[in-house]
Amino acid sequence: MSKTFLAVNFGCRVNSAETNQWSQTLINQGYISSTIHDLPSIILINTCSITKKGDLESLGKVRSLHQKYPKTKIYVTGCANLEKIKNIPNVFIFPNNKKEDLLKSLNSSYTPQIKDKFSHTNRFLLKVQSGCTQFCSYCIVPFKRPNLWSLEIEKAIETVKKAVIDGYQEIIITGVNIDEYQYNFSTLIKEILEKTDINLISFGSIPINCIDQKFINLFKSYPQRLSNFIHIPIQSGSDKILKLMNRPYITKDILEKFRNLTLEIGNLKFGTDIIVGFPTESDQDFQETLNLCQKIKFSKIHTFKYSPRPNTKARFIFENSPKISKETLKSRSQQIRQLISRKTLPSHQIPGK
Repeated sequence: MSKTFLAVNFGCRVNSAETNQWSQTLINQGYISSTIHDLPSIILINTCSITKKGDLESLGKVRSLHQKYPKTKIYVTGCANLEKIKNIPNVFIFPNNKKEDLLKSLNSSYTPQIKDKFSHTNRFLLKVQSGCTQFCSYCIVPFKRPNLWSLEIEKAIETVKKAVIDGYQEIIITGVNIDEYQYNFSTLIKEILEKTDINLISFGSIPINCIDQKFINLFKSYPQRLSNFIHIPIQSGSDKILKLMNRPYITKDILEKFRNLTLEIGNLKFGTDIIVGFPTESDQDFQETLNLCQKIKFSKIHTFKYSPRPNTKARFIFENSPKISKETLKSRSQQIRQLISRKTLPSHQIPGK
């Protein structure tokens, strides 16, 4: 009887990349990828907790799959509150640090045998960085992924070359917080362009402080090999809110970066993440965000209502602050979304750094 596994992923592109690598470790042991309609020997579930909704959906999937396959071993990892499922029979918690140690030896590599949705379109998720120590006041990620790791440039080149041999035509570069990539993000892109034959490089989410002149110059030198869509999360257009969020920039920096990108490259389209309803966000604060988004003319905006997460500074500081009404949150979300035409390019990242 064949050994089969089912891999289920929630959350960001980093999670997707790690689920692919995790799947590859099983394939290397003789397992075959199955579907939810088969009876798998093992189930892998990579969870997300960036919002309360993501946490609930992740844990709900663990429970539903256990109910459907009560005798199958289920290995669960990721950022959700895994303490809530630790007593379920045949459910085994696999901490993030243990998973990341297991995957490091793969150097972010995997093969099309994993049968993920990206491989079907010849796109490869290249995870180059993990961990975050930024501690944005709303974000749970630094508590779940505190250990920094960066893929060495030479190993990244080897991984991309192997991906090309395997038939991949595009790589999507991703990381938990690319701003903390150890070997210089622009240098990484330059080396991959110069030393591999990958047709196209696109990006998950690029922190605004990674946008330097060297990065801009690469678009001028390799216009056909770099995606003309860039997702740059700004979260807010209010300096007051950005400071409360502990974001490492102000609106002046945002405008300058996008102005340089637009003037020097010209044909780029932009995506971003916006959080509405951060504690104490006034009508004026929101209007400043709306105005900034209108100036930049984003092609894609992921809009999220503020979700208080455990242990975060914002939850602690604003625990007793007046809550912004559901009607106001809904209105602000709608106003942001109305800025965007339905005919937009797909983004390569959901909430990120």
